[in-house]
Amino acid sequence: MNLTLFGYPKTGKTTLFNLISGAKVEVHAYEDGKREPNQRTCPIPDLRLDQIAALSPEKKKVAAAFELIDLTGVSYGEVKNSLYLSALRKADGLIHIVRGFKNPQIPHPKGIIRPQDDIHYMEEELMLTDLISASARLEKLDKDLKKAKDPEAEKERTLLNFVRSGLEQGKRIRDLRLPPAEEKSVRSFAFLSQKPLLHMINCDEQDIPLVETPEKLLSEKKTGSPVLAFCGRIEAEIAELQGEERTTFLAEYGLKELSPARFFRELPGVLGMISFFTIGKNETRAWMVPRDAPAGQAAGAIHTDIERGFIRAEVIAWDKLLELGSLQAAKDRGAIRLEGKDYLVQDGDVIYFRFA
Repeated sequence: MNLTLFGYPKTGKTTLFNLISGAKVEVHAYEDGKREPNQRTCPIPDLRLDQIAALSPEKKKVAAAFELIDLTGVSYGEVKNSLYLSALRKADGLIHIVRGFKNPQIPHPKGIIRPQDDIHYMEEELMLTDLISASARLEKLDKDLKKAKDPEAEKERTLLNFVRSGLEQGKRIRDLRLPPAEEKSVRSFAFLSQKPLLHMINCDEQDIPLVETPEKLLSEKKTGSPVLAFCGRIEAEIAELQGEERTTFLAEYGLKELSPARFFRELPGVLGMISFFTIGKNETRAWMVPRDAPAGQAAGAIHTDIERGFIRAEVIAWDKLLELGSLQAAKDRGAIRLEGKDYLVQDGDVIYFRFA
């Protein structure tokens, strides 16, 4: 899974990248001519995994993880640039860093600090990029269908015309409420306004009290996408501290926690994902799948062979497993359910897959 940090220049993308990943990348690296994005693998903290793993301390604990990518800033109106666009299309989720801090040494390109406006500009740019892509594909389909009939191409043209109409009306593709089959078909185009999107406002020190209520940093409460806030400069300093010293400075600034804790809590909801767990011979592991994923698809997240040879899933809720103390105790008590491949996996399920 690939999550990409992006946004306009000088918004704090690399600062947030360091906070989330624990990296120590030089914030001004891009000014020195560096163009390759920063990238780190980030395990996803999950207290449930910790508790389940504690039942079998001799086994390795493996958290679900994602690749976090930090792109260089993009100028206003340039999201459709081919190099930048390619990186965004590869992302499974987009994290837009929005400037909310004042700094006379870093003038805002628009001359005013208004996070709501930058969110609006970026959302429009993503939709415009999709509109250009959809129109280009439709133009090719029209030419091809004049030469020969093709039922599948006709279906694609009808679907893309619907998508283009929505975009022209200012609707993001993820808001078009497409049926599952059509939604999956459209996803193959890697449209940007179909991807999960989280806006993160890098706020001023004086706005730290609003970090827990980021909507108050906006001139309009509705953005259509979830919004979080962080204070990059202060948090970067606190992140260098340990133990009691860190606790003291958090309290001094009125922060309950650093932004990564909120980020990781919100992440599954933003992505539309849930977690399930497996306890194998050598490891206890967390996996992420889309919400409402059937057991067969969850098996495929582990290995395609398990999905192909799926026989059944042996399932128990994570909290029930903790209550009983072990898988063996759960079996002895008859607490493990047998489910078929169409069973919708629930967040926190512990699953053992039987397969041929």
